[in-house]
Amino acid sequence: MKKINLKVAILATFIGLALGGCSGDDGQDGKDGAPGTPGTPGIPVATDADSLTVAVDKIAVGTQSDVTFMVTNEKDLPVVGLDKFGFILSGLDKGTDGDANTWTLLSSEACPASKYSACGSLVDNQDGTYTYRFEKDVTTESAFTINDEKTLRLVLRTGGESVGSTEVSYANTHVDFRAQGEEAIYSKNVVNNQNCAGCHDDFTIHGGKYTEIETCVACHTDNKVSDISKVFPMLAHEVHIGVIPAPVGGCDNCHSQNEQATDFANWKMTPTAETCVTCHTSVNFKEGINHWPYADNTQCANCHTPDIIEKVHLSTYQGQNERRANLHLTVTDAKMVSAPEAEANKAKPGSYVQLTVDILDKDGVSRNEQLDKVKYLYYAEFYINWGGQDMGMGRGEDVAAGRGKILRVHTNKGPYPGYSDTPIVLNYENGKTTYEIGPFDMEDDFEGNLNDNYGIVTPRIWFCMDANGEKIMDCDGQTDWSNGAAGYNWLEFFDNEGLIAERPRREIVTNELCGDCHGTTTSEDGFVQMTLNCRNCHSKAGDGEYHGTTCVSGNVDSEEQILLKNILPRAERDWTTASNAAEECMACHNANVPPTQVLRNAHTKQGDKDFVEQLTMSHPDQKVWIHSMHANNRANQGGEGWRRNVEYSADLANCAKCHKGDSFDAKYLVGRKPLALDLDYMDTYTDPNNPINGRYAVDAKADAYVSPTAAVCLSCHGKRAAETGEDRRQVRTDVIAHMKQNGAQFGVTLNEYTGEESCSVCHDLSNLKESHKLN
Repeated sequence: MKKINLKVAILATFIGLALGGCSGDDGQDGKDGAPGTPGTPGIPVATDADSLTVAVDKIAVGTQSDVTFMVTNEKDLPVVGLDKFGFILSGLDKGTDGDANTWTLLSSEACPASKYSACGSLVDNQDGTYTYRFEKDVTTESAFTINDEKTLRLVLRTGGESVGSTEVSYANTHVDFRAQGEEAIYSKNVVNNQNCAGCHDDFTIHGGKYTEIETCVACHTDNKVSDISKVFPMLAHEVHIGVIPAPVGGCDNCHSQNEQATDFANWKMTPTAETCVTCHTSVNFKEGINHWPYADNTQCANCHTPDIIEKVHLSTYQGQNERRANLHLTVTDAKMVSAPEAEANKAKPGSYVQLTVDILDKDGVSRNEQLDKVKYLYYAEFYINWGGQDMGMGRGEDVAAGRGKILRVHTNKGPYPGYSDTPIVLNYENGKTTYEIGPFDMEDDFEGNLNDNYGIVTPRIWFCMDANGEKIMDCDGQTDWSNGAAGYNWLEFFDNEGLIAERPRREIVTNELCGDCHGTTTSEDGFVQMTLNCRNCHSKAGDGEYHGTTCVSGNVDSEEQILLKNILPRAERDWTTASNAAEECMACHNANVPPTQVLRNAHTKQGDKDFVEQLTMSHPDQKVWIHSMHANNRANQGGEGWRRNVEYSADLANCAKCHKGDSFDAKYLVGRKPLALDLDYMDTYTDPNNPINGRYAVDAKADAYVSPTAAVCLSCHGKRAAETGEDRRQVRTDVIAHMKQNGAQFGVTLNEYTGEESCSVCHDLSNLKESHKLN
């Protein structure tokens, strides 16, 4: 019951009666009162938000640490009513005695409070500003002493709650300062999100709450974590070693310069045992194993100078820029002719490619030497193809016969008739050597006459040098690899008239895009190459006698390898060496080349219920294998612990991560050639004339075909995760059924193939962008 003040109630009654008894004229109205003081006008505030922006206004750190900050939405309107924040405060000590600058966590707090973190005092000022007072007296942190000179860092986390009807994603903001809010005078900004974005998409961790590298380094400190391997520099190295798709020694793949990474060169400027041992695991600095004993990091930089560190880490690829710049094999002309001119070729009528090559020195001046007569080239091979958008690197008599050739002027491989023949010199004059290679078949089962099309040529080059990498020298058979250098790869287009000045096909990927993750090297004149190696995937057989082609599947199995396949039905053999790769892959990786590697290694075989689909996703066609490999969908991927597994570090649906512009539009696949398969390859695997040795991949003959759009889409969408009892990721039968319903064909003969896919009717560019969330 509501209580009423009795005295006040009685008095009010008497006053009411007295007033009610008055009568007569009530006199003149009184004067109007003075105007009141104007009220404070209300401010417009946000009623919704897609994202939040934080601006720190005031900050002071001491026994009481306070921060005042403003929160606005994407329309720059103040956001009020928020109650979920995270606050991290850390301090940076300058390194002494050779140590690097080191972060120490002072306090990690969050509102509302939880079992993981306390909440101090949070005040919403109802104008978009908030004030927070840390609960902890950070001056009590024994691992760090605050003074007016030291760098401090505040990390402020927002998000994870709704503004209006929209839940806002987590975001982090950080600011470096000194104790009374002054600008910091030293830092340790080694890497940041921009460095990580080359491989990763949105950077989020710990349930998405932490979104900046600056947050990680502020919290993963030696006074916070119990294991030194979890301190951020060591943790970052450990989780990437053996996983990163760039050379392990390529420190600059992550430690590259940008506006925020002001201390990017720390990796070579401040060597410490703690970080070095994360890669050099065989070294024990304390006990003097594989390195003399050390007491601290004081002496490290005396021997490990920045120049030496850079040289020994980057020499495997970036350091070769200086070496490889000493020699350039330049195509001065290339054209397809309708009949051979060289006498040695006239016995085989047909179309031939005439390729003219000049050897240039580091200054771009001709060395005036005939290419096939020099002795300093370990190999100089030119991969040549013809067929336009669908290059026809046919391997074998029945597979787009003869429209792909390798001109092996110098080689560490044997010649194979019809595939790589002994080079025929047509002419030599003024340093320019012209070769003639063929014949090339100008008739195609799907496209008809190809005379008016175009071709490509790309090289594979290795030349020998002295131990210092200063002078070109004749190969000696001993130091060719250790002292040599890989020449730059390039790609030239040509037609019946000669070299084509402007590329005739759309550019789908670039070295720069791939190199964002795989690493790049750039010459002085701006020529960019990836550091990704062909041999990262293609093995080098131990038995050189049978290492007949560039592809691993071109090697004939040894008895040991055959035994291994019998023991492990899904064999996992793998080797790696070195080479270069980029868009030039399409010279060999095209629809005409049936897959044989996964057959030879028994990753799939006739009789498997998903045999055709596994072959399709394992196809070497560039537009298929590049997707399948990253999606972990090839037949030799997807099993637990399999060596060729790939854990893609970004979102597979983000086509724009690798594609240039809208080159992923499905319209570009309409009318393209189907992918060739050799379904009975293993039936004729053994050479009847030499049963000890099997067949090479170059012997594959097409006997079935797969629709191109379906193959490309299947390469990403074609498999699901393995379940109990399944040896690897499994083909999605629902996806196959959808594709077949819309005209796709899998494993049909040439006469059965119709080419009537209707995928792009529904899946146009707009639909692809929407479904892949690219808008």
